[in-house]
Amino acid sequence: MRRFTIAMVSLLFLMASVASCGDTEKKRREESAAVVLGRAQALELSAEFHLDTVEIEKLLIDVRSREAELRRRGHSRVADTYLATFLSTLDSVNPSLASELR
Repeated sequence: MRRFTIAMVSLLFLMASVASCGDTEKKRREESAAVVLGRAQALELSAEFHLDTVEIEKLLIDVRSREAELRRRGHSRVADTYLATFLSTLDSVNPSLASELR
């Protein structure tokens, strides 16, 4: 439920920002939304939370799916920002998992 809420808030933020600004501002807001979502998803994998393997795998698949969708839509820079933020945040909250993913 928490993941769904975070994803929906991020999606609403992204939709609102895209609708309300010009091209340069739109790109900046898309990157900001990517940072927020990447950070939020990495925090869910914090060592403090005891997730089972299936939950971890679902979240990692979701991360790669979002990255692929962004790239498919031509937003490679946003996808790079999203993934870099996810990995750097994950490195700070769960270094062992981050090292396995790199």
